[in-house]
Amino acid sequence: MKPVIAITMGDPSGIGPEIIARCLESASRISRPIVFGHWPTLRQALDDIGAGTRVQLMERAKPAEPDTIAIVPTEDDGPPIEEQGERSSRAQFESLEKAVDSALDGTCDCLATGPVSKEQISRIAPGFIGHTEYLAERCGLARDDVTMIFMSEKLAVGLLTTHVPMNRIALTITTERYERTTGHMVALLKEMRPDERPRIAIAAFNPHAGEGGLLGNEEVGILEPFCRDIRGRVDAEITGPTPADTVFRDAMNGRYDGVIAAYHDQAMIPLKLMGAGQTVNITMGLPFVRTSPDHGTAHDIARTGVADPAGMRLAIDAAVKLWRARTNG
Repeated sequence: MKPVIAITMGDPSGIGPEIIARCLESASRISRPIVFGHWPTLRQALDDIGAGTRVQLMERAKPAEPDTIAIVPTEDDGPPIEEQGERSSRAQFESLEKAVDSALDGTCDCLATGPVSKEQISRIAPGFIGHTEYLAERCGLARDDVTMIFMSEKLAVGLLTTHVPMNRIALTITTERYERTTGHMVALLKEMRPDERPRIAIAAFNPHAGEGGLLGNEEVGILEPFCRDIRGRVDAEITGPTPADTVFRDAMNGRYDGVIAAYHDQAMIPLKLMGAGQTVNITMGLPFVRTSPDHGTAHDIARTGVADPAGMRLAIDAAVKLWRARTNG
């Protein structure tokens, strides 16, 4: 059985329309896609790549006829959106709202989101700082109930926090957040690699893992007790706290299956050095599967024909794989 997957276009003035257009054929082989977004912009992208994709426009989300892609368009049916502005802001947010509605009411089994402009959306939806936080709120959850995990073929990296200013990061280092993030990491690795016992490293917060309190007390006061305590409570091999300047090198060399990072850029810098389009963003803790590519809107290359759809294709593949693991589908 193929799952029904909601795919949001993201920012229509970015590369979202092009990468989604290039993914629809492969997506339809493993799922029943429903695309949410600005239809004239997507139609232009399909024409540009010469796709012969059959589409079916519908007001409400539902699977299309066989060999046909369902499209739930935004209210704006004007010409293709090529620049950032109010039209782009409203189209990307409206498509996200409708797609989440379809996941919450059970019409869609999983959600793969195209890249959005947080700044543009925040102009019409004050308080919006990213998909992860928005999805938690829509599902009636606290932000601390969900975890952002980036997963590649070799490594998964879980973020203790998501979009938090650097001057507040130290305040986020709590045992409760490590419990949540580690629990979600163990669950994801077991779902995606059921035959392996996960090996997870907890990255230190301070340089040199705090040097016994000389360079900070978070390791001595929080991380070391947490690591000792959780080792006997989860079916995983837990190591740490491990200095962040070595833990990712060791992980990429195969020593660990997962790393828990203390904050956003501690995770994202080494991950992006691995190369764009090689990891999938997975939100754990939601009542449905949600994935996205690891890149942004890339306005500088939009409509040039050079955008790489690999990240979006990975996100769709991962959503289907995770849905099958959870449903035995």
